[in-house]
Amino acid sequence: MSLEYYYRLVNSGIGKKVKEVLNGLIPGLIPEPVPVRVPVRQPERRSRDFRNGR
Repeated sequence: MSLEYYYRLVNSGIGKKVKEVLNGLIPGLIPEPVPVRVPVRQPERRSRDFRNGR
């Protein structure tokens, strides 16, 4: 079984039921994805006077 086929099965409707059953038998076997916060750089604020840098 290829990984692509496996992930299609797990993420389908019946795959979710299978995942629930397997995680019920062996907790943590198929972990749920966890959202991760990614830091985003804030744009630098520019002053009104571009010539003098103030």
